[in-house]
Amino acid sequence: MEEPFLLRDEQLVPGKATWQKSQFTVELKKVSRLAAPMATVTISQYLLPVISVMVAGHNGELQLSGVALATSFTNVSGFSIMFGLVGALETLCGQAYGAKQYEKIGTFAYSAIASNIPICLLISVIWIYLDKLFIFLGQDHDISGVAASYAFWLIPALFAQAIAIPLNRFLQAQGLVLPLLYTAVTTLLFHIPACWTLVSVFGLGSNGAAMAISMSFWFNALMLICYVRFSSSCEKTRGFVSDDFVSSVRQFYHYGIPSAAMTCLEWWLYEVIILSSGLLPKPKLETSVLSICLTTATLHYVIPAGVAAAVSTRVSNNLGAGNPQGARLSVLSGLCLWLVESAFFSILLFTCKNILGYAFSNSKEVVDYVADLYPLLCLSFILDGFAAILNGVARGSGWQNIGAWIVVMSYYLVGAPVGFYLGFNREYYGKGLWCGLVIGSVVQAIILAFITASTNWKEQAEKARKRISLN
Repeated sequence: MEEPFLLRDEQLVPGKATWQKSQFTVELKKVSRLAAPMATVTISQYLLPVISVMVAGHNGELQLSGVALATSFTNVSGFSIMFGLVGALETLCGQAYGAKQYEKIGTFAYSAIASNIPICLLISVIWIYLDKLFIFLGQDHDISGVAASYAFWLIPALFAQAIAIPLNRFLQAQGLVLPLLYTAVTTLLFHIPACWTLVSVFGLGSNGAAMAISMSFWFNALMLICYVRFSSSCEKTRGFVSDDFVSSVRQFYHYGIPSAAMTCLEWWLYEVIILSSGLLPKPKLETSVLSICLTTATLHYVIPAGVAAAVSTRVSNNLGAGNPQGARLSVLSGLCLWLVESAFFSILLFTCKNILGYAFSNSKEVVDYVADLYPLLCLSFILDGFAAILNGVARGSGWQNIGAWIVVMSYYLVGAPVGFYLGFNREYYGKGLWCGLVIGSVVQAIILAFITASTNWKEQAEKARKRISLN
């Protein structure tokens, strides 16, 4: 019987039947069926902390400032790391599923959970003493107190994510996206009344908003645990191979650390840009406008992120199955979806540029400034979406180390210096800072496009076979 991960000769010959239109259409449908639910999952997860900030903000300016500060810091120092590390499972679980090495998928997922827990403990120590850290950094004492209390009640949420995110990738690698969709939407529906009850009915203020997030994340984690444990869909993959555990932990960190760098370094730079805007003339105006731009860009980013998750899954499955041409078709399918969605949302944003600012502010000065920046924001939509798809390809293929270096080169060696130069030296202010981000995105997109276009997919399929068989 042929080993499931062995390469078939006809799959290694470029330009054969897999390039036919019918096969491309089939692959496009597969990617689309994965992308739509994953985009909805991403939106639901993004809205949880946003809802808490909105509810807590109605308790006064001090509460809003503290919660906003804590949300930004906990995202940067905790949740972004959790999301970044599990990018390793998009390589390992996805390729193992394609190779039909089902017993290894569960082992990879459990090793990720076990690896995340010690990291959460270290992060929790920082969050417990957050008020002292903020005061040391010169923040207002009252705001620091609110932020530290909010972060303390988010610690349970961090541990919940350490379990839920690996299970999310475990199911995603197998194409089981509907359970992820149902649990994410159910969690969102649970979170809204829970947050309102704790904040308004019990009068717990910002602490209640943080408690609601923790409760909702654990609610989501428990639903995923129950599904993985009892669903017949996971019967073959939820097993645990103790002999492979140590090597699985080693491989998780091997791919997880550069994957976290890919996610965190880019995420952190955006936060640095927002903080830097406070050093410009008219800091309140500049910070407000760039925050609006960042919020708008993040809201859009969930859609290409969903497509990227689908592309990552299909690429890893095809490489694990020894189907290099299928992996190439998955990349092309993802780029087709990106082209459609980026064109639609960029045109929509540019058309409504004089209106959308009023969704965030009633100040005409803010709205006009936002409208002036929206052409750059449209470029961000296009470039960030393109980079998101190709980063998904990198995670599915196991190129996380390359992706991390590309982020460093694009944003920290090119984008950030140009942005600070334009913003401060050339006095383009907030527009100059955002120009730096756009230039960084251009460099990232060009490098990723070159690497992807020159990829030898036969070689990648062989590497996937060795990666799974040697684990």
